[in-house]
Amino acid sequence: MTESIQPLHAVNGRKGQAQGDSAYDAQSATQSEAQNEAMARWQTENNAHLMALSAWVLSRLESNETQHPIPQSPDIQPPTAFALISRQYRLSKGDQAVLALSIATAVDARVAQKCGELVGIAHGETPTMSLALACFPEVDWSVFSPHAPLRYWLLVEWQPAGNGDARLVIDERVLNYVRGLNYIDERLSVLLEPPKADFSSSLMPSQQKQLQTAINYLNQTHGSAVSIELYGDDTEAKTLMATAIAQRLNLDLQRINLASIPSHAADLDALARLWLRESSLTPLLLLIDASNDGARSPALKQFVSRIGGLTLVDAGHAPIGVSADSLPLLVSRPTVDEQRSLWQTHLSSDSLLSSRLAEQFALSEQEISQFTRIALSESSASETDFSKAIWRICQRRASAELSKLASRIECKANWDTLVLPEAQTKLLKQLTAQVELRNRVYQQWGFRERMSRGLGISAMFAGESGTGKTMAAEVIANALNLDLYRIDLASVISKYIGETEKRLRELFQAAERCGAMLFFDEADALFGKRGEVRNSNDRFANIGIDDLLQRIEMYNGVAILATNLKSAVDKAFLRRLRFVIDFPFPGPAERERIWRTVFPEQTPLSEDMNPARLAKLNLTGGSIHNVALNAAFLSAQQGESVSMRAVMEAAAVEMQKLDRPIKSGDLDYV
Repeated sequence: MTESIQPLHAVNGRKGQAQGDSAYDAQSATQSEAQNEAMARWQTENNAHLMALSAWVLSRLESNETQHPIPQSPDIQPPTAFALISRQYRLSKGDQAVLALSIATAVDARVAQKCGELVGIAHGETPTMSLALACFPEVDWSVFSPHAPLRYWLLVEWQPAGNGDARLVIDERVLNYVRGLNYIDERLSVLLEPPKADFSSSLMPSQQKQLQTAINYLNQTHGSAVSIELYGDDTEAKTLMATAIAQRLNLDLQRINLASIPSHAADLDALARLWLRESSLTPLLLLIDASNDGARSPALKQFVSRIGGLTLVDAGHAPIGVSADSLPLLVSRPTVDEQRSLWQTHLSSDSLLSSRLAEQFALSEQEISQFTRIALSESSASETDFSKAIWRICQRRASAELSKLASRIECKANWDTLVLPEAQTKLLKQLTAQVELRNRVYQQWGFRERMSRGLGISAMFAGESGTGKTMAAEVIANALNLDLYRIDLASVISKYIGETEKRLRELFQAAERCGAMLFFDEADALFGKRGEVRNSNDRFANIGIDDLLQRIEMYNGVAILATNLKSAVDKAFLRRLRFVIDFPFPGPAERERIWRTVFPEQTPLSEDMNPARLAKLNLTGGSIHNVALNAAFLSAQQGESVSMRAVMEAAAVEMQKLDRPIKSGDLDYV
């Protein structure tokens, strides 16, 4: 069943089409009036044919008159519903007689009463198989076979009544169809949902090429059972592509989740037959959402094979191979150039902002339009306020998925508070400049055409705990006005095979959407060296590291890896990193600078505070911060200014915590 019959759609027009814009002009109003008149004429002819069928059935039941054949459908376009069903399901004369008997009993009280008289009170007013065989010579036993059209396509319900007989009840959906009312069967509609496609959005040129590829493939395989597997990271783009395919084929798109498809063979077959019947009564196209577990579900391949025809499958991130004739179709978000064009359409006065937004965020046409409207409503007339608002909205609105896998860091550090040797500071500023100048180098200078991967910027910060790695990441995020997210290893690493890779994939995809900067603290836990394969666990561990290598290389954003054990990190990662910056233990000069800036301006300090003396304490920047904070609380407890005595007391506690030896005179402050 690859074609659908559509008497109501042919006169009523397409169900579910977008309304609004300039559709309701004088011409469309005239067309609507003409459609209503055509529908009224068709309904009159269809009702007349139903009455003729009922009269024919009644005459057969009352006098067993066999000379008059079943009434033919009037010569109208589209034909009556009964004629269309007969043609679509290739009903024989006997099939048509039983179908007419079942319909007439439901719509004509005289026929129902006569059936009651003939079959007896035990069966009520429902026609039976024996009655059909007795009154309609066209009918034979083959009409009632489970594989015959009436029962196979669920046109007539078969209700066993004992003694080999059965009651024949017209299916409610079919009854309403022949009356002129078309809808999806409730048994199927509870499993389906129309995809939420935005009719104001359209496919971008890069996506239009993929659409044409799908249409060309369908033209080459016309009449064959074929499935198109839509894969990629953008669910919205795949839905938009499925909607565009359905519109090109003049079909209504319906979506079903793979979890709703039963695994039991009998139930799966019943659902498949129900879908086939509905798609023949109404022009439907099915999109199966198999994005979560389609590759591991045998029910998917069985169902697709069973329904035949054209089927769309949301395959998730990679093709599944549901059939030998399936077409894998990669559906991506608009390219950077296309996003820039979209932004310029909405921000015609600011091409620089458009370029920055396109490089930083991976958004769809619908999101760009929506975020622009929100920014206009939130900001004032100032261009500066609008630029800040649109940037903030792009960050926040697209970060919901990322928040489930990472923790956002409130960035307060800046270049003035970061104390590092000149060489490290220079490298950090180079990293920041590369992010700021990506559009110029990649786009204007043509490097994007030469590079297939590695358009993002990744760096490793290596050094002892407390040497400023996290602060440096905060400084860069602040300078670039980016959100910084620390990866929560507990929410990413899983003991189950393949689960860690899945979560990391989701992490990188979510980060690209919101343009966030990722910070992998204790990175050696994730990016450790691959080992010799001794068992299956070693094999899967190495596979996980290989997957992570590819993710880092393909990531288009900014990723910072921090580790205390650089030697434990797999060397393959180092090749893929743009920067590797060593954070040394601070020397006396750096420690003195840290002590001079560690206390806020509002903190009351005693006159004996001596940063040069404090710099002799062998502490990192993180430890110095802890000492300063503890000294402030000690002084506040005593109700006095922060003094050298309080600082040295706090320093003693910190050094004991770190198991650092305290020599005589180390903590003297006079």
